[in-house]
Amino acid sequence: MVKLLIVEDNDFERNALQNYMDWDIMGIRHVETAFNGLDGLEKAKTFMPDIIISDVMMPGMGGIEMAKNISRFNPQVKFIFSSGHEDVSLLREAIEVRAYSYLIKPLKQVELISIIKKTTSILVDEKLSSLENNKIIEQFKNNLHYLQTKFLEELIVTGKSDNVTKSMFVQANDLQLSMIGMYKLALIEFDFGAGTDIFHNSDLFNVALYKLESICNQRNVIFIKKSGKGIIVLLHTLNKGNEEGARSLHDIESEIKVLSMENNYNYIIGVSDLFANLDELNIAYKQISFAVSKKMKLGYGQIVYYSECSDSLPAAFETEQKDLKSEITQLIDRVCEGENCDGHLSTLVHSIVLDPSNKMDHIQSFFIVLFSQLSTRLSGMGESFEKMAEEDIVIYKNIINAQTIPDMIQYTGKLLASVSSYMDRKKLNKDDYTINEILQILNHEYREPITLTYLSDRVYLSPNYLRILFKEKMKISIQEYLTNLRICKAKELLKETRYKVHEIGKLVGYENSTYFNIVFKNYMKMTPGEYRNKSI
Repeated sequence: MVKLLIVEDNDFERNALQNYMDWDIMGIRHVETAFNGLDGLEKAKTFMPDIIISDVMMPGMGGIEMAKNISRFNPQVKFIFSSGHEDVSLLREAIEVRAYSYLIKPLKQVELISIIKKTTSILVDEKLSSLENNKIIEQFKNNLHYLQTKFLEELIVTGKSDNVTKSMFVQANDLQLSMIGMYKLALIEFDFGAGTDIFHNSDLFNVALYKLESICNQRNVIFIKKSGKGIIVLLHTLNKGNEEGARSLHDIESEIKVLSMENNYNYIIGVSDLFANLDELNIAYKQISFAVSKKMKLGYGQIVYYSECSDSLPAAFETEQKDLKSEITQLIDRVCEGENCDGHLSTLVHSIVLDPSNKMDHIQSFFIVLFSQLSTRLSGMGESFEKMAEEDIVIYKNIINAQTIPDMIQYTGKLLASVSSYMDRKKLNKDDYTINEILQILNHEYREPITLTYLSDRVYLSPNYLRILFKEKMKISIQEYLTNLRICKAKELLKETRYKVHEIGKLVGYENSTYFNIVFKNYMKMTPGEYRNKSI
């Protein structure tokens, strides 16, 4: 049903448009009127018209201004303006608000009918198009789970996706799959026994699948799929360590254990390492396949973690990542000891980018692993990564959004330096260490424009806390200490050199010679020149 709003300040013209046109025959079933732009704006908020016929020049608020306001909350509405003036500027403004037509008064009935018919025809086409688009979106939503499952299954089993023209990250984003965090695979393999009924086994298999889907619903599980003799589960987490994934694995094992005891069959669960990149899911799949193969040695009825296997995968898919993992561990060791880690970070980055086949998303995954493991290590030491740096989710997003390796290195270096500085302060007396750092900065950089914010950034403390701490320890404010230091240096230069007064001011941190003279006189009760003459 097409709705029409007539906005006209002339009572006769407004009534004539409303009552003497056969709107019904043109597909317009509901007609409202307004006596000026302000009234039209209020009516449009509740009436939500499809078409608005409006005079341009009206008291209070004109038609153009009204149209701009209405378009903000009803962008699909079609405006037809009418005016008694062929004003080019008004026509230009009407074009700017995308008016469908601009008619000159007095309105001709034939012309108006023609415009209304075209407008209603366009509205019908737009609504049909919108319905078609909504139908397509609905179909996509209905098929989304299948598409997600198909995409992930290809990555897990083959390491590749069907669509080779798009990157995995783009495809995952299109399928509304989360790209930030860590992934872990689990494989539950069943042994129903030799000579058992195939249909009965299928029923037991489906019951297990149903139970797993039930307990994993609304949790950090994004994929459950039958595969050969088993079920593959893909776990996803953003949390520190792997507590959430551990809980899911515990619940999965508990449910499978109960089912196996009730139905007298065997099971084994293989669990992969954590991975931060989708294209590594195939490595995770090989790990879980290898883990469940240990049933001959370890027996059924347990979880086998790949990381705890006494032997390892064949060298074919154990890559250079072992060395990289070792370098990550060494880097984390230095950070947690409060030592400078710039050199180790450079070594790690060099090792990562040494392989020209490494793409940006693959490189990003190593940094995600680094921060995930660092967060876990600090948590084990009773420390909070968030307290020292940033929340995990912020870190992961910044890494994913990094466009260049230098950007990523700079961001990573800043966070690692923050953690390292914090841990170093814990080894010493934290407050004394901070004060010592501040004094070193002031004593060596007094010539530079030093601010409280600059100092707080250098020692990773808030400006307010630093100000209070310094005053408490030194019995003097930072600004007073810096001023005393600069005046002492200025006195030495006035006595021992022939630099001009304004040159000495710059040498001790005062670019403005007038301000230098004022500060010096406040402290010494004489000007720099008088002090020099007195010292000769």
